[in-house]
Amino acid sequence: MENNSIAIPFYKWIETKSKIKSYPFLFALFLMIASLLLVTPKFSIFNPDSMGWSTVKLKSNDLTNSLTTIYRKNWNAKKVFRLTVPVIMRITHAKPLAILILQYVLGFFTILNLYKLAYKITEDPVTSTFTAAGIVFLYFGRAAFYDIEFAWFDGFTFFCLITALYSQNFIIIFLLSSVAAWTDERGFIALSIVLLYHQLKNLNLSEITIKSLLLPQKNSIAVISAVACYIAVRLSLTHLYNMHTPSGDANYLVLQKTLPYLGIGMWTFIEGFWMMVLFSFILMLKNKNYLLGFLLLSVICLFTLIAGCVLDVTRSGSFMVPVLFIFLLYLKNNINKENLRKLLLASFIFSLLFPPFLLCLDPDWHLNALFQFPFYIHLFGL
Repeated sequence: MENNSIAIPFYKWIETKSKIKSYPFLFALFLMIASLLLVTPKFSIFNPDSMGWSTVKLKSNDLTNSLTTIYRKNWNAKKVFRLTVPVIMRITHAKPLAILILQYVLGFFTILNLYKLAYKITEDPVTSTFTAAGIVFLYFGRAAFYDIEFAWFDGFTFFCLITALYSQNFIIIFLLSSVAAWTDERGFIALSIVLLYHQLKNLNLSEITIKSLLLPQKNSIAVISAVACYIAVRLSLTHLYNMHTPSGDANYLVLQKTLPYLGIGMWTFIEGFWMMVLFSFILMLKNKNYLLGFLLLSVICLFTLIAGCVLDVTRSGSFMVPVLFIFLLYLKNNINKENLRKLLLASFIFSLLFPPFLLCLDPDWHLNALFQFPFYIHLFGL
C-alpha cells in the first residue's frame, strides 16, 4: 500500500533512534517541550493566593478542616478529602510554586512511563512511540503542565495511575494507588482500571473466564488493599471530624445539562484513540471475546456517566485513559505488528491535530479557559 511505503522509513528511523539507551528519556523531554509549545499554559495567571491555592493551604494547615466556610456549590468545597498535596505541604512546608514545579517533574515522568509501559506491553518502540505521543496531546498528557490556576493536581493522579500500571512492586503499587485516591475521588474510581489491568495482564485475553477474573493476582491485592484503606480512613474521618464532600453540581440533575454536549465531551476524553477502541470492540465481537468486551465497555460507560454528572466533562472523563493499555494488551496478541503500528499512528495524528479543547459547562469559565493556545498566541497577547 502507498501509505505503508511512506510510513516504513519513518518506522525504521524510530527503530534506529530507539536503540540509543537514552531514547525514552530524550523522547519524553521532546514531547514535554512540544506539548508546552503547542499548548502553552498562561503562566501569568499563577497566583498563590487564588481561591484554589488558598483552599489547599487551608487544608495543609488543618487536614481535618471540613471546608464548610466555602460556598457548598463552589468546586473548592469538594477538596475536603483531597489530602495528598496538603499533606506534602504540611510535611515539607513547600510553597505553591514548589508544588507546581513538582507537578511538572511528575508530568515529565508520566510521559516517560507512558512510553515504558507501552513498550513493556508491545516490545515495539514504534508502537510505544505513537502511543505515548498521542496521549501527550490529550488532556491527560498535558494536565500536569496546564494546571496553573485551579490547583486540581491531576498531574499527581495521572502519574500515580500510569506508574501503578507499570510497576511490579507490591508496596509501590499500594502507595501509588493510595496517593491517587487521596488526590481526587476520580483517581479512586480509576483504581478500578489499575485493578483490572493487573488482573488481566498475565492472562490470555481471548480466553478469560469469570473464574480467572475473580482469582486475585498479587499486584491486584495491592490495589484492593489501597482501596480498603482509603475507604476505612475516609469513613473514620467522616465519623470523627464530620468531614463531608458536598454533592452539589455532581449528580444526575447535572446530566440533564451536560447531555447535549456529551458527544463532543466523550471525544475529548481520548480523541484519536477512539479508533483504537472501536477497532478493538469490533475484533472482540468477531473473536467472540464477549466477557472482555463487556468489562471494557462497562469502564467506558462508567467514566462517561461520571463525566456527564459533573460540569468539568473533559477532565472527569480523562481519568479513564489508563484503560487504553488494556486495549493495547488485547491488540498486541490479536493483530500483527504492522497493523498495530498503523492504528496507533492514526490515533496519534488525530490527537495531535484536534484543537486542545477542555469541555466545562461552568458558567464562570471563559473562552481562554476552554481552549489552550500555543506560545505564539500568548506572545501576541503580551
